[in-house]
Amino acid sequence: MATTLTFLVNYVDSTVAYGTTPADYITVDLTDDYLVWTAGDTVVKDLMTAEPTAGQLNTAATVISDSADTTIALCLLMDYSHNVGGAYYTHKILGMGENKAYVFCFNFGGATATIPQLEAWDTSAHSTQAKHVLGANIPANSWVKAVKTTGGSLPGTSWPGTAIAGAANYLALDTAVLSTAKALYANIKIVIPAAYATPAAETFVITIRYTFL
Repeated sequence: MATTLTFLVNYVDSTVAYGTTPADYITVDLTDDYLVWTAGDTVVKDLMTAEPTAGQLNTAATVISDSADTTIALCLLMDYSHNVGGAYYTHKILGMGENKAYVFCFNFGGATATIPQLEAWDTSAHSTQAKHVLGANIPANSWVKAVKTTGGSLPGTSWPGTAIAGAANYLALDTAVLSTAKALYANIKIVIPAAYATPAAETFVITIRYTFL
């Protein structure tokens, strides 16, 4: 029987594990929901009552520094089914980029034959990593940084993370294959290099790769 995986994000308290307080987490619908990394403003924010438009997202885009790397300040779950909080479409993901352990949760329903790993790709075809956000075909230059926080391990302040992009650069989410059901965790942020020459609004795909018995 296939080992199932549920992707969840914490929107209440990023010091609390899913198994302790499941209500602190929202299950991400992999068909309709998506994540938005943004500077945010008075329109693009937590608890929007409508899906943000392309124009609104452009207005709330992150301004790149000429002198220092820029960490995108806010990650929102676009909860298209708006199944939490009544009519709210967006929810701030608590602890993103901070010294927090319980932010992005990958809840496995059973054992695995390989160690689950976190990857980032241009599209769901999982064949390229050419976008700027993924390092423009240089995986080590990916702006997407991730750190394993499984077991409640804190990443530290200003954690550098692992640059993830394509098959070459990924993050192992545990130290061994899973022998039973288990929730694994990571913190993920996007860091734009200083004075980056090409502005862009890009989408990419976060993938968990694993095999099961």
